[in-house]
This record gives sequence, C-alpha cells and structure tokens, in this order.
Amino acid sequence: MIKLVALVRRKPGMDAGAFRDYWLHVHAPKAAAIPGMRGYRINIAGDPGGQPAAPYDGSAEIWFDDRAAMEAGLGSEQGRIAGDDTAQFAASIEFLVTEEHVILGDRQGGAP
Repeated sequence: MIKLVALVRRKPGMDAGAFRDYWLHVHAPKAAAIPGMRGYRINIAGDPGGQPAAPYDGSAEIWFDDRAAMEAGLGSEQGRIAGDDTAQFAASIEFLVTEEHVILGDRQGGAP
C-alpha cells in the first residue's frame, strides 16, 4: 500500500468556507473517480487552539495498492480532470508519497 498525501493552501481571497465547500462538494467527486484508488480522505484545518497554526489549509490522503497503480490513476483522464480542477481552490499543493506505519488504530488510520 502506498499513500499520496497532499498539503494544500487555499487560493488568495478565497474564504475558508468557500474553500471547504468547493473541495468537499465539487473537487472531491472528481478526485474520487480516479481509477485504482483504495481510499481517499480530506482533512480541513480548523482552529489550532493552543497549537501553532500550520502553513496549510488542509490535506488529502489517497491510497493506492502500489506506485504503478498510483501513476496509472493520476495519469488517467480522471486524474487529469481532478488535477486541473485543483486550480479552482488551491494556491499550492505539496505532495508526499508515503508508506504508512500504523501505530494505533485500524489499517486505514481510524480509531480502534
């Protein structure tokens, strides 16, 4: 299993509510159509409370069986459509290709 983690900054001038709504209700269905995906989660940044504010407005986690499946999915027509759509809500996206090591919780990273 391989995971693509995207660290996202919203477009300048786009308020947090519009960013959240676009990502969840317009972009997510396009991204969810990418072939070969095994899981897809969006994490919208909230009030950091006593923690320092992060330089990102959210992150996405996308699971694939392996690198070949990830490259095929992202290189597909659906992958291109989703990739092109990010310009509608994101100023920048930084990607991490990771191997997950679950310390606590189920295989998909949820609570026990």
